[in-house]
Amino acid sequence: MPQHSATTARPSGVSPEEYAAYIGPNVTKYLPRFLKFETLPGKFQATWHWPAAIFTYWWLLYRKMYFWAALAFVLSFVPWLNIILNIGFGASGYWLYYNKALGDIRDLRAASPLEDWRLYLRDAGGVHGWVKWLAAVLFFLQPLFMIMVALLWGGLVLGFILSVVHVGGGAGVPL
Repeated sequence: MPQHSATTARPSGVSPEEYAAYIGPNVTKYLPRFLKFETLPGKFQATWHWPAAIFTYWWLLYRKMYFWAALAFVLSFVPWLNIILNIGFGASGYWLYYNKALGDIRDLRAASPLEDWRLYLRDAGGVHGWVKWLAAVLFFLQPLFMIMVALLWGGLVLGFILSVVHVGGGAGVPL
């Protein structure tokens, strides 16, 4: 595989052009942080990322970080842990994405010794556009779902109470 001077001069071995092809949308926001992370390779550097903090699960899906998305989704149901998760992913979002990009780019390069491996960077990285639409639809359907659950749960509870305690007096007989 031919090596380019821009690639070999970087500590990671990945050129800014390769990162840009991988990142896709908002490259101007991500690339400076990626290059900053290269100053201390392998060492965690906290940087704040608002979308990762506020929309943790959705941002991870949007940026194709499936393991972290699954972990965030499951752990978000633990009381108070969701707040800690939001802060943690807000502080480490850029760094996690940098490490994913670095690993994916190296894997692609190793899998295809030809120059055409760069054509796959956009597909391996980039974003899932459908995540924004799904999140918006679910955001607006959530109140309807909550109302349906409340009505169903309320109806079940009321039915149980009425079946145990007879309203008109006398002993209640379950229906």
